Amino acid sequence: MNSFTVYLVRHGSTMLNSFNRMQGWIDSDLSDEGIQQAGQAAEKLQGVTLDRAFSSDLGRAISTRNIILNQLHQTPREVTQLPAFREVNFGFFEGLDSDDIWAGIAAPYGKHSQDDLMAIGGLQETRDAMKQSDPSHTAEDYDAVISRVKTGFTALRDHCQNGESILLVSHGTLIRTIIDYLGVDTTGNYPQNGSVSELTIFPDHVNVETYNQ
Repeated sequence: MNSFTVYLVRHGSTMLNSFNRMQGWIDSDLSDEGIQQAGQAAEKLQGVTLDRAFSSDLGRAISTRNIILNQLHQTPREVTQLPAFREVNFGFFEGLDSDDIWAGIAAPYGKHSQDDLMAIGGLQETRDAMKQSDPSHTAEDYDAVISRVKTGFTALRDHCQNGESILLVSHGTLIRTIIDYLGVDTTGNYPQNGSVSELTIFPDHVNVETYNQ
C-alpha cells in the first residue's frame, strides 16, 4: 500500500512560552533557546532526505522549519505553509497565564489543573471544557480540531507521493491532539519544543511510529 513518512516537529520555544502564556493563534518570536531547539530537531533528522517541508502558517513554526532546512543544507522540492496544522485556538484565553486559566476551567469539576481534567475524561473532555468556559465562544473544542486535522491530512495526501519523507512543523497542543486521536495515550506526555514524532500516512489511515522523541 502506498505511504509516505511525516516527521512532525514541535516549534522551538518562544517568549510567550517562557512566560507560561496561552499561545494558540497568537504568535511570538522564537527565543534564543527556541532557536537552539530548532537546531536540535535538525540534528535528530540528520540522514533523512526531505522531499517536502511544511509548517503551519504561524511565524514560530515557519521560523523553526527554516532553521531546520538551513542546518540540514537541504532544499526540498516544495516548501510551504499548511494552515490546517496551526495551533489550537484558545479563544478568550489567548495570551493569559496558562496555570491560572486551567485552574478556573477545572474549578467547576472540583479540580485544579489541566492534568486533573485529563484524569477525569481524557483530552477530549479537557478541550471541550475549555470551549464551554470560554466567554467569547471562539475556543476550539476537540471535534473542531480533529475536523481541521483531517483537512490537513487530505492536503498532505494531495501534495505527497509514495515513499517520500516530509517535514511538518506544528504546535504542542495540536500535535498532542493528533496523537491522541490516533489512539496513543499522551497522559503526562506533552510534546517538548523541538521534539520529533514520526507518522506513516496511508491512503486510508495514519500510523504513529514514534512520539515526542
